[in-house]
Amino acid sequence: MINININKTDLTAMCELKVILKGKTIMEDVVRLTADKDAIKLQSILGETKTVHGRIVDINITKQEAIIDG
Repeated sequence: MINININKTDLTAMCELKVILKGKTIMEDVVRLTADKDAIKLQSILGETKTVHGRIVDINITKQEAIIDG
């Protein structure tokens, strides 16, 4: 989460990611990725979890996506 204070006004921007594996979106609204060897645990903003196998190739906050190679 990014908090910006401009002229005493707080603006909050959430950074949820779309996770892509083998060219297909496998999960959206991901706020946490945890890597352990070749397993990557994904967690959504609502607490949904999914574990995939592979390696993180790219995380692009501007595009709001994470690319996993598996």
